[in-house]
Amino acid sequence: MDEFDQLVKVVKILRSPDGCPWDRAQTIADMKKYLLEETYELIDALSDKDYKAAEEELGDVILIIIVMAEMLDKEGKANLKKILQLVKDKMVLRHPHVFSENKLGTKEEVLKVWVDKKANDKNRKSVKDRLPKMAPALLLSYLFLKEYKVLGKKVNDLKDFEDIALTISAKLDKLKKETKGKQKGLLISEILFYVTKLSFISGLDPEELLRQKIFREAEKVSYGKDK
Repeated sequence: MDEFDQLVKVVKILRSPDGCPWDRAQTIADMKKYLLEETYELIDALSDKDYKAAEEELGDVILIIIVMAEMLDKEGKANLKKILQLVKDKMVLRHPHVFSENKLGTKEEVLKVWVDKKANDKNRKSVKDRLPKMAPALLLSYLFLKEYKVLGKKVNDLKDFEDIALTISAKLDKLKKETKGKQKGLLISEILFYVTKLSFISGLDPEELLRQKIFREAEKVSYGKDK
């Protein structure tokens, strides 16, 4: 695509000795920070259904990825063409139901094949190997439970919901009586995990639920006084 090639060319010029001093001074550490910022801005635009803003934010995310690829290319650690080839090959290999005769009938079957192929390709021993270490904890919990379900574990019926609610209640009672800080922390972590499990069973995203609650509470508080 001409537009993509032209953008890559612009990035190379900006990063060249005769290019922009600011662009040349950026590091991978800088770009990681920018990538997070721009990704959240993109999510905001999509959540607001502001598709004009989403176009711009998508462009910013693509730009940052190209800059990072260019940086790694200069260090001999990656190559943009190879990156594109790898992701294309991965999509073909992980969709045998589309690109081969191995047809699958449901989205659940597709997801199971996808998870199994990823685990095999990456030599994963447990679900822990699949979880991104730096992701927010609520997101990690959601990703874990999603993977758990795909692997055939039952986590989404009414009995589970009732049992988890009772478990949370019992742990809250223990927490009231606990005096040791370490044990309190352990109990709180367990309660938080079970709460995210209730969200998952209900088909809700705990990260989004907590975000909405925080903004509702923040809106009630003015600087200098409470509303």
